[in-house]
Amino acid sequence: MDYFVYALEHIYTDETHRASKFLGYFDDPDKAENEKQRLLHFSGFSDYPNDFYLKKVGLNKINWQNGFKEVVGEIGRDYLPEDDFIPHYSQIVKKLNLKTVFKVSHTYTIHTFLDDEREIGVFSDEKMANDVVDFLKQKDGFNECPDDFIINEILLNDWQWSSGFG
Repeated sequence: MDYFVYALEHIYTDETHRASKFLGYFDDPDKAENEKQRLLHFSGFSDYPNDFYLKKVGLNKINWQNGFKEVVGEIGRDYLPEDDFIPHYSQIVKKLNLKTVFKVSHTYTIHTFLDDEREIGVFSDEKMANDVVDFLKQKDGFNECPDDFIINEILLNDWQWSSGFG
């Protein structure tokens, strides 16, 4: 069975740059909407109220397998541009009764003050996340920077932001 989580992000562009803020993973779209409504009370988020994005992200799926050959997307951070392909038979992760998920990413330093981050995927347990990292460390583009993987345990339906920005 394939599963997915909802990822809530805020991505906006102003006169000088584009910025993204990861706001959390959710097992219910209503919980994500509640978080969006809470954040609309903070500066920055309230200035760009139409720039919240809720997308489905496949669970236990590797999104980047090729490593870093060049900077892609926005310099400084790379995103999945649209919803992940989720088969119609997939189910929301809520059915698994998970409390947390494990986000795997890899950061490539372009220069001293600029990194490009690839979001590898979201995994249901820490062992699977570590197995994915071990697998990718052998691949071209990742094997040159094997220590730059990041595994974050993220509580589902939890606040990732407690203030505004800007």
